Amino acid sequence: MPATPVVFPVPSWNNNHYVYLTGARGIPLEVKREHQFHPTPEQVAAALPEARLVSLNSPLNPTGTGMQPEVLTAISRMIVDENRRREPIGQRPVYLMFDQVYWATAFETGPPLTPPALVPEVAPYTVLIDAISKALAATGLRVGWSLAHPAVTARMSDLLGHVGAWAPKPEQVATAAFIADASAFHDYRGQIVERLRVRLRALYEGVTRMRARGLDVEAVVPEGTLYLSVRFPLGGVFRGRKLETNEDVRKLLLEEAGVAVVPFQAFALPHEDGWFRLSIGAVSVPAIEQGLARLERVLGEVARA
Repeated sequence: MPATPVVFPVPSWNNNHYVYLTGARGIPLEVKREHQFHPTPEQVAAALPEARLVSLNSPLNPTGTGMQPEVLTAISRMIVDENRRREPIGQRPVYLMFDQVYWATAFETGPPLTPPALVPEVAPYTVLIDAISKALAATGLRVGWSLAHPAVTARMSDLLGHVGAWAPKPEQVATAAFIADASAFHDYRGQIVERLRVRLRALYEGVTRMRARGLDVEAVVPEGTLYLSVRFPLGGVFRGRKLETNEDVRKLLLEEAGVAVVPFQAFALPHEDGWFRLSIGAVSVPAIEQGLARLERVLGEVARA
C-alpha cells in the first residue's frame, strides 16, 4: 500500500528535504526568506493533487514568522477547490492541519488568523491544533486541543482512547477555567506579548546595528514567538579556525561569545545555509545586550577566507 503524501513545508533553500511520518510520505517544499519562510500558493498547488494532508504552522517555529493573510486565504481556497474536484469521482479529501500553538505570542492584537475565518468553506477540511505550552508559557505540561469536523474528531478520539499518557486532570481543569475567563486570558496575553516584543526587538536591533557597521550578518524582522531568524557568515576564519559549516559557527559562538544558537539543521535540514534560530526564552534585556556585545566582538574578528 503506497504511503499517504503529506505536504510539509520546512525552512529550506533547496528541494531535497523530506519529512518522514508513520504511514505517510512527505512532499518537500522549498521555502525562502523572501516569503517569510512559508510556502507560496503556487508551491502548494503543484503538490496538492496527490496530497492527503497539508500541514501549516503560523507563527512558525523555528523562524518566528507568520503567514500573510492573502497567502493563507489562497491556500485555503485551493483546498476547497481540490476537494470539490475529488468528490464526484469518489476520491478521498485533502485536509489542512493548521498548527496555531504560537498565535497568542504574535505581536498583532486581533484574533488568530485561521483558515476557516478567511475561507468558511474550508472548515470541514480543517484541523486546528492549539495548546497552552506557548500561549501560557507552560512548556512541558502538554495540555492541548483540536477543533475539527465531528467525523475527524471521532477518529482522533478513537486513537487517543488507546494512548496511555495524558496531561493530568488538574492541569486540564485549570486550563479550561482560565481560558474561559476571557478577560484574564487577554490581560495575561497582553503582558507576555509586550515582554516578548521588547526582548526580541532588542535582539533584532542589535543584529541590525552589526550589519550597519559592516558585519556579514542579517536578521528577519520579528513578528512574535520566542525566536529570531539570523544568518551568520560561512566561509570565514576566526584565529585560524575555519567556519565552513553551521556547526562550526554554532561552536564558535557558544565557546567564544557565550551565545547559544540553533542551526536550521536541528530541524532536519540537510544543507548549510548560515541560518540559525535565536531564542530569547527568559533572558532579560540587559543579558541580551551583554550577549550582543560579545557576539559583535567575535564576529568582528572573523576574516573572509
